[in-house]
Amino acid sequence: MGTISMLKSAGTYPTYVLFILMLVYLVNQMDRYVLAVSSKPMAKDIHFGDRICELTNGSKSAACNATDEASCVSSFIHVSNNSNDTMACDWAYSGTGIEYEVLAGPVFIVMFTLVGVTLSPLADRKKTNRRSWLGIAVAMWSLMNVLASFSTAYWQLVLTRLGLGVFEAICTPFAVSLINDYFDKNLQGTALGVYNWGIYIGFSMAFALKLLIKSVGWRWTFRVSGFPGILLSAVMFLTVKEPTRRSLSLSPEPSMDSSDELVPKKRVSKWSRLKSMVRELMRFEIILVALTSGVRSAGGYVLAYSVNQYFSEHDVNVAFYMSWVPLVGGVLGAAIGGFASDRLSKKYGLQGRLMLLVGSQLLAVPFAFGVVYLPNPVMAFISLLITFVFGEAYLGVAIAIVTTVVSSRARTFAVAVFIFVISNIGGNATLLVPTMNAALPHGLQDTLTILYCSGYIIAALSFFITLMKLRQVQELHTPSSVLLDAALDADEEFEYPSSPVDDGDDRSATSPLILNQRRSTSNTRLMPRQASLTQVDDRDMAECQSWSQAIAVNWRRSSVESRQQAAAHSAPTTYGDEMKTYRSTDDVQRAPKTIHHEDDDEDFDDAFQPSIRNNTDDD
Repeated sequence: MGTISMLKSAGTYPTYVLFILMLVYLVNQMDRYVLAVSSKPMAKDIHFGDRICELTNGSKSAACNATDEASCVSSFIHVSNNSNDTMACDWAYSGTGIEYEVLAGPVFIVMFTLVGVTLSPLADRKKTNRRSWLGIAVAMWSLMNVLASFSTAYWQLVLTRLGLGVFEAICTPFAVSLINDYFDKNLQGTALGVYNWGIYIGFSMAFALKLLIKSVGWRWTFRVSGFPGILLSAVMFLTVKEPTRRSLSLSPEPSMDSSDELVPKKRVSKWSRLKSMVRELMRFEIILVALTSGVRSAGGYVLAYSVNQYFSEHDVNVAFYMSWVPLVGGVLGAAIGGFASDRLSKKYGLQGRLMLLVGSQLLAVPFAFGVVYLPNPVMAFISLLITFVFGEAYLGVAIAIVTTVVSSRARTFAVAVFIFVISNIGGNATLLVPTMNAALPHGLQDTLTILYCSGYIIAALSFFITLMKLRQVQELHTPSSVLLDAALDADEEFEYPSSPVDDGDDRSATSPLILNQRRSTSNTRLMPRQASLTQVDDRDMAECQSWSQAIAVNWRRSSVESRQQAAAHSAPTTYGDEMKTYRSTDDVQRAPKTIHHEDDDEDFDDAFQPSIRNNTDDD
């Protein structure tokens, strides 16, 4: 109910768009995992992967235990049934092995991650229509699955799988960018949690399609998975609008100079912009959260592509349980996790989201071991359900953390890099499965223990380290930031201690930040000595929000007053070799685009939390 009420507060149309994006992600995951449920009949038809000795009807028997083709085909057993049939053992393709793992992992992941990182900066450009890109992408990756159904050779499956990776790479970076513009920062966790429902519903629907294979075959299963995406593409073009862009990050957007005068906006090269975005991503919390999510993703990939094989020795309908367990558990986990993280974020900030990640992963640990070690398959699937509820809250919350601590210009790029990391760690982990199965004493059970169960323990520890590190940094800044806010309120001179962070500029590590906030002095600027604001924003701002807010407030007050004073006295302002004179406030408002004017002040305020404007209302 909490999730529903929070979505209602966002409005009907944004909620509708979120629902459409969730369906897009659903189709994305269904088309990706349909390979896992149809690999065996596909391998038998196209001939790839490992081969095993089994009955001609595809079931296992103790009599069919040969390890080579000659011994297998010479084995016959008598099956007692109404027709007294005699069945032979068959040396058949099992749908497993290195060729299958390559198809499931690297063939898809390589294109998926490279294209995602390459195209993601386009989503941050104002001229890019993200709705159109996403609509085309969903139609094209669905078409790849339809084309795969006509494959008659292994290389054709590889090509269509590559195409699937190319177009699915567009999905999450562009969808998250749309969500960030449709929903307020305080609803990010909830909205991303709902969006991630698509993972679990799509994954479950892929296993539900397995029920069609016996009746219509694997080829029609691929076609059925592809058609909905083509229809959904048309719905997107007809009903989804491109939203107005806004900033939701903690880092300020505009670039300013340390001069007291108005400064022209400089053209920034693409290379400089890329270096700036990469520098934003070099934050410890982003690196640790991405690597940890990759470890968790590895466990999910390994389980998804091994669950049929693991439970094949038990008399249990895997498709039945996997068609609803991930759906129910994953949706509940994502919804509860997103809602709870938003509530904790309001009270504790970024630390609140990390607290949730630590707690959820710890709670999932015993149930993850239950999936692998409970002797009763039914109890194992019930344990998997609970594991999903606790453990799958991590993804939406992790993305919310990443999009919060970077500026809007790097938001989509950050999401793409995040997906690049978790997909390469997670997707390529499936390559370890055949080797580990052969090397470990208990085969696949030991492999799942290491790659799946242990992932929750590692994730909990890593998220806890991130939380402690973030708390240490914030405590280091808090005393000074509190004094800074007090100085602004009291209109008194205040000396800010030097920043312990090396910003890579020429500023001395011991040089102080002098705040002289006197309303009687109109041109006072709150800036670090011999440094511009952009030299301290990327690394310091998220940890010391009050510092950034105070800088924003003082900069806005002083710049407005300076322009008004300059206009009133017809004061000339020099920009390089040019001299321009503005004789009134109206002239300032009509200044060329190279001159920073009043509208930019409002854009600058939007880069910070709404409380900034409240702080300046009385001025």
